[in-house]
Amino acid sequence: MTAQQNGQIIMNGKGKLNQFGDYTDVANMSVDDWNYRWSLDQTKFHMPKVHPMLQKHIQKLTVGKTKQRVFVALSGKTLDMKWLLEQGHEVVGNDCADLACKQFFEEHKIPYKTEKLSGIDGTVYKATDGQLITLYRCDCFELSSKIIGKFDCIWDRGGFVAIPVKERKRYAASIQDLMKQDCRYLLDCFLVDNEIFGGPPFNCNEENVKECFTKYCTVKKIDTRDAFTKWQESWGIKSFIEDVYLLQPKVQIQSNR
Repeated sequence: MTAQQNGQIIMNGKGKLNQFGDYTDVANMSVDDWNYRWSLDQTKFHMPKVHPMLQKHIQKLTVGKTKQRVFVALSGKTLDMKWLLEQGHEVVGNDCADLACKQFFEEHKIPYKTEKLSGIDGTVYKATDGQLITLYRCDCFELSSKIIGKFDCIWDRGGFVAIPVKERKRYAASIQDLMKQDCRYLLDCFLVDNEIFGGPPFNCNEENVKECFTKYCTVKKIDTRDAFTKWQESWGIKSFIEDVYLLQPKVQIQSNR
């Protein structure tokens, strides 16, 4: 049974279960909230392998080009970054947690140095062995092309659906700022019942994506799959669908006409 209390759906008097295994309201997680979850090692959202959708659609992302400059949004310590690096690309990631950046470099035994960011609260983690991998630890909304430049490719597995829903248009604008004219943006989203499951991730269908991005980009759904596992079953939901979109700046499409 459910009841409405203070604008939040209450399940059995506890609230909605979130992905971290408790009943805290996570609809509006802040940078501090994410840092807290990292401190508790509540990072089960990391896959123990390279994301299959990235591997499957890498040619659509890079158009077969080598040495592309790739941005990995809300990257955590994902193995996707190491894989992209091994494909010969320059990789730049962003996360709000220092632990995410440190663990990435240390787990892959990549020597690195750190520098404070100028103008915003943040730290740059950069490989010192010649590998083209740099991670920016800062609030994603404070990052801009003035700080990190623009990119040929963007890979976003779960970033757009992890932020508060009310911040999606702001997030889309910040991503657009990082896109070169011929950038290709691979966006990975989920269909999930947030009436039962507290999130993140938060449900995102094609209409939601277009509402936020069509001001800047063309949007095309290129893949969908059943991503339901035992973990999602433990959330109390009955389905979990993964959708992948390919976005391209409209200025690119117009210039090719």
